[in-house]
Amino acid sequence: MNRKFDNIKSVIFDFDGVVADTGKDIVASVQATQREFNIPALDYETIMSYVGHGAKYLIDCAMKPLSQEECDKALVWYKDYYKNHPCDKTELYEGFETVAEELAKHGVAMSIVSNKPEPITRLIVNKLNISHYFTKIIGPESVKKMKPDPEGLFVCLEAMNAKPEDSVMVGDSYTDIQAGKAAGMYTCAILYGYGDKSKLKAENADYSASAAKEILDFINLK
Repeated sequence: MNRKFDNIKSVIFDFDGVVADTGKDIVASVQATQREFNIPALDYETIMSYVGHGAKYLIDCAMKPLSQEECDKALVWYKDYYKNHPCDKTELYEGFETVAEELAKHGVAMSIVSNKPEPITRLIVNKLNISHYFTKIIGPESVKKMKPDPEGLFVCLEAMNAKPEDSVMVGDSYTDIQAGKAAGMYTCAILYGYGDKSKLKAENADYSASAAKEILDFINLK
């Protein structure tokens, strides 16, 4: 049941499907990779169903006809292509920047922990002009284990000088909620994102939000 939390000192966000609507550029980059490697292009919904578990998982699923060696080559090609087309159609979700501004104004620290390649996440954050809001941006390259392991969350909490019990993990995937709980944080499930809704709801997050602006509804800002 949704309720307000007092004394929140930090918020950790997932990225894709939470901060920014990145789906069209992800899909376009995967489809470009499929064309390059002579694989029939999959549709938007199918490709997006593979998102959230890291780029390797995404490409391995999207390029199934290839050998693992060819998939590894396709992964390199995909990352390079995506790096050159990170924000063709990517936009912040409506209301997110207002959320970030309000949190920052009230001294709430923010970071990002994503299973997306870290250089691409940083590139998009810079292009969207929101990098100043975040203390830390963590991707798979900076940890030994990706979400649902809480390693990246602990790295961010330390950087923000925050305690888990005073912090919230905000994400659109069951892996985000599992990571937040494993870290001892409050959790917020994003229902407008890309993650499997049934798996997300099954994690019973402390709060849920159907729009970015609703993220502020559960935090008592003083």
